[in-house]
Amino acid sequence: MRRLVKREVRTLANIKSAIKRAEKTVKQNAQNSAQKSAMRTAIKAFEANPSEELLRAASSSIDKAATKGLIHANKASRDKARLAAKLG
Repeated sequence: MRRLVKREVRTLANIKSAIKRAEKTVKQNAQNSAQKSAMRTAIKAFEANPSEELLRAASSSIDKAATKGLIHANKASRDKARLAAKLG
C-alpha cells in the first residue's frame, strides 16, 4: 500500500474539533480513494486476462469496498456476478 501523503488542510474552521475533523476527512478521503483504485485495478486485471485466481482477487477487493461502505452492497453483488459470467 502506498504511503499517505499529508496534505495541507485548508479550512475556514476556527473551532479545534472542526479543524481536527477537516484533517481526518483528508486522510479518510485518501484511504477511500486508494481502496477504490485498488478495486478498479483488480477488476481491470481480471478483464484483461480472465482467470479463476484473478476473479478471486477482484471479488475480494469488491467485497472489501462494500464492507467499508465505498460501494453499495447491491453494486458489489452485481459487479461480482458480471465478472463471474465473463469467466464462463
